Amino acid sequence: MVRAPGVGDRVLALDTMVINAIALLILYGVLHDTTMYFEPAMLFAMVGFVGTVAYARFMLRGDIIE
Repeated sequence: MVRAPGVGDRVLALDTMVINAIALLILYGVLHDTTMYFEPAMLFAMVGFVGTVAYARFMLRGDIIE
């Protein structure tokens, strides 16, 4: 993520890392046959989505909040 050539590539790498972390949380919950890990996975997905959108808006406009 740090060595990516462009800013867009860094955003894509960050989003991919978030998706991998969500998948690991879900698989860990399935492995241990518990639903305890599904709620943190959902929260992580929401925070990752908001972070990706905020970073993309910052790249396009230079500010996040208008």
